[in-house]
Amino acid sequence: MKKYLYASLFFAVALLAGCSKTEPEPEPAEQVIGTYNVDKITESIKYASAASEISETISLPIKGNGYELTAVLDVAKKASNIVTIAFVQTVKYTNGQTEKDSDAFDSIELKKVEGTSDYEMLDTGVKIGTIGNNTITFENVSNDKDSLGRAYTYTFRMTGKKSI
Repeated sequence: MKKYLYASLFFAVALLAGCSKTEPEPEPAEQVIGTYNVDKITESIKYASAASEISETISLPIKGNGYELTAVLDVAKKASNIVTIAFVQTVKYTNGQTEKDSDAFDSIELKKVEGTSDYEMLDTGVKIGTIGNNTITFENVSNDKDSLGRAYTYTFRMTGKKSI
């Protein structure tokens, strides 16, 4: 009888040891919050009547004669899948002065991109970028007409990497 009791106890312990606790996946906002150093800014304009677009990309930081310009995107949690993004541009002068300019984007929804660890960032249902794997792409696309009535699409895009 002892033999069966020991065998049963051994089997029960083996079953319990084989079970592992899986930790729940952190909320989307928890996975992406932090400061992202902007490394590129691209501005593009594409006229509806043109075959190609005009585009210019600058790399950050920009070091000029007597100053250095940097930019960050600060991502903060507002709810489990909602973040606020603050764009902060800083100019540091060699004389010690500093100027900051900022803009905030509130209530950005995060939506999982299937098959990846990335999230789409949505502003009132419109995709404005992606975030995940310690990188961010943020873009603003607008359509307008110039003074001559020509239709065009303007794109402002920032990319960055999370500072660790």
